Amino acid sequence: MIHQDFYKKYIDIRSEEVNALNEAIRNTDDKEVHWQSDFPYVTAQLSNCDGHLDAKVMAVKHPVSEHSGILIMPDEDHQYYEVGYNDILFGDIDGILDALP
Repeated sequence: MIHQDFYKKYIDIRSEEVNALNEAIRNTDDKEVHWQSDFPYVTAQLSNCDGHLDAKVMAVKHPVSEHSGILIMPDEDHQYYEVGYNDILFGDIDGILDALP
């Protein structure tokens, strides 16, 4: 049996996505991207004790790091929280990249 390091592949993919997101945001005028109420929101999933919680991504700002740069609003409340790429599920960075104007 050949051992493969699947976790390293996961980290490499996430790193490439975060680098692409940071590069795209860095090239904007104010180094931030905000989604307006008339624009379809991006949804990210947060892990919590009860499973996964959907949250609307309200804005992203340069630099997106492990613990900051992504402003979200969970559906249950109307408060904003800043999270990083480690706080959302794998693949959600790709969704944010696709929704950038």
